[in-house]
Amino acid sequence: MLSFSGLVRAIGPYGGYKFASELTKNYPRILMYHRFSDHGVSGSLSKSILDKQFSYLKENFEVLSLSDVLNECELSNSSAGRKKPIVSLTIDDGYRDFYEICFPLLKKYQFPATFYVATDFVGQGIWLWHDKLKWIIENGSVISESFFVKEREYSREYWLDNKTKLWRELVSVMLKMPGEEIADLLDRISFLAKTTPPASPIPEYRAVSWSELREMQADRVSIGGHTKSHYSLGYLSKDDIKAQVLGCRDHLSHELGEQSRHFCFPNGQPTDITEFAKAEVKNAGFESAVAAYYDRSGVSDRFSMSRHGVGESWFGFLKSVWGIDRLGAQLLDRNSKFDWGEM
Repeated sequence: MLSFSGLVRAIGPYGGYKFASELTKNYPRILMYHRFSDHGVSGSLSKSILDKQFSYLKENFEVLSLSDVLNECELSNSSAGRKKPIVSLTIDDGYRDFYEICFPLLKKYQFPATFYVATDFVGQGIWLWHDKLKWIIENGSVISESFFVKEREYSREYWLDNKTKLWRELVSVMLKMPGEEIADLLDRISFLAKTTPPASPIPEYRAVSWSELREMQADRVSIGGHTKSHYSLGYLSKDDIKAQVLGCRDHLSHELGEQSRHFCFPNGQPTDITEFAKAEVKNAGFESAVAAYYDRSGVSDRFSMSRHGVGESWFGFLKSVWGIDRLGAQLLDRNSKFDWGEM
């Protein structure tokens, strides 16, 4: 039996994409990017693929800023008169490879974008904690004794077996910890591995500078908030959530000036986006907030808007931008009423 993806592959080039786009014409596609590299390093998008994607968007879509997308959504019949579907570009975290690789291509195609930064990371700031963990695992000595994380034992043999697997498992557990526990665990693992990370991230994990952010802000890049320290807000106390959101907002305003800004939830899964956290983001004056997954709700909640992750897969990119993912979420969600008008 032909799968949904198989059907899309078969009919997409023969009008299927255009048909799906027509059915989802009122729905803006918010794309989500993270890391970039010159030649497609693992976990990053290569410059050549990004250029190909942007060229395709320029020809077939209208790329708008997130603020313009929100304004469109508030207008009735927002698609009236538009010949092309709407796309908005968002990029998370604050790494310098955005400035080096993506920003020049944004200028080439004259695209606006939203760049979400963890403010304590910018410049010569803190490590993002998951990068620090990776550095410790990759550069540390073999641990001499086991350690436990949430009742799970990590032995010397496990450390030797597969460092990438170890890193992924620890990240998945640490995502559910408050910031103090994450910092303590990093110190403990660093001690056992007999290594100390540099005070600021090495070039591979380096952040953009404030001066570079000011340059980009003056050239169609909206600088958004991504908390101070990139901890999941779903596992922090109410006081810590307020500190992460307000501290991020105030730091952005101090360095880049007062203006309307958008917010991005770290990790961005449903458990990371509590009603309290959403309320704090709204009360802090952010214009919107985005998640890091896609579901049927789309952009219906201004403070938990769904996004489409973008990688090296050209087919995956086409499914997102032409509305196939949107259509699939509507058609295949048997627990929700399918409403053509919601697209």
